[in-house]
Amino acid sequence: LPSGGRGGRSGGSGGGDERVEWLYAFDVHCNGLFVLSLLLHVLQYLLLPLLLRRGFWPALLSNTLYAAALSAYCYLTFLGYNELPFLRSTEVFVFPVVAIGGAYLVSVVLAATSGFSCTWLVASI
Repeated sequence: LPSGGRGGRSGGSGGGDERVEWLYAFDVHCNGLFVLSLLLHVLQYLLLPLLLRRGFWPALLSNTLYAAALSAYCYLTFLGYNELPFLRSTEVFVFPVVAIGGAYLVSVVLAATSGFSCTWLVASI
């Protein structure tokens, strides 16, 4: 079948049908989302009595948990798409980790000065 306009990448030097199927993309997303959900829903729920306390250390733990979960999602997405040999520049999926790291550093400063906690922010919504 020709690769028509059904999305993904087609063409390339391999001569085969080189496109990312939407089920593969969905699977990569679900793999990353599973770890994120474990960290932000299960682990955060178990640590909620500690994370809802006021102070620097609970805020630091909360912000670290969010930064680790978001970074893990980006990294697992990168690993999933990096397995496809016909995709180029898959490292762009890791670039948001730099922004997450910058936001984490800002949140550490805010935690030290005002007690900012990602858990408090999300729990108040």
